[in-house]
Amino acid sequence: MTLDLEPPRVPPLTTAERSRMRNQLMDRARPATRHPARRWIAPVVSVGAVAAVVAGTLAVTQKSPDTGVAGMATPEAKVGVDLGPVPNADLAKITAECLFPDEAAPADLVWSRHVRGITNDSTTLVAIARNTKGPIAQSRASQPPATRNGRGPAKGGAPSSAKLGYRFCMARIPPSAKLGAIGAVGRIDDKAWRAEPTAQRGLVALASTDGDFTNNLTTLQAWRLYRAYPDVAKVEARYVLDGKTGPWTSGVVHDGFAYTEVQAAGKFIVGQKLKTEVRAFDAQGKQIPVS
Repeated sequence: MTLDLEPPRVPPLTTAERSRMRNQLMDRARPATRHPARRWIAPVVSVGAVAAVVAGTLAVTQKSPDTGVAGMATPEAKVGVDLGPVPNADLAKITAECLFPDEAAPADLVWSRHVRGITNDSTTLVAIARNTKGPIAQSRASQPPATRNGRGPAKGGAPSSAKLGYRFCMARIPPSAKLGAIGAVGRIDDKAWRAEPTAQRGLVALASTDGDFTNNLTTLQAWRLYRAYPDVAKVEARYVLDGKTGPWTSGVVHDGFAYTEVQAAGKFIVGQKLKTEVRAFDAQGKQIPVS
């Protein structure tokens, strides 16, 4: 047995093959001329959402994140309601809204804020106030009751559960027939007002509504007004409707009070309610218990 094997003979190249190899070598030696590649940019979708493009249409199925587990980061809300302090030009409007029909003088504002409206072309003034002037002495039984967009105000005279005189009030601007109720005022129970938030219960509810809607019944709204624990730096809320959750929406935390608000779009009926889930965080992003 021998290991000296003769390599197989390679047939000579034809003229055409030599020309092809020479062209390939020359192409590789030339500097490349780069053309930018066309890239399809995918839409940005929130955490937990699934996106699919079908025949040029973007279909998005959104699944809201859980409320969070201790020690784990939670996705931040992408929608907010806060528009800042009530403009000076609107202070008189919200102060007047805080007046019951049997009171002699406007209530004193304790807290107020300018927030988003129930429609894209409206905003809302929300406030907490206290009456310190007492009821009007003379009877107003002979006068027709004032109404606010078709809804009659509450009767005069604070019940025994609200002798401190605190109330919440709301005004939607500009007034519009499609907004539903454009003004509201209601008493805050003394027991709720005296309750103090704690580290284990960061928010104490003062007032809430689960079934505000536009007159065409295509937007359903729920809002909450709270006293807030000093460590609470941020509040967020989302709605739950027919087993589905809406997006987390940033509320307002200011001067010891908090306000949250959520909206759902669809076709609703009068009296339908919107369940709300709320969470709170401190300045470092740590979640604070709210109940």
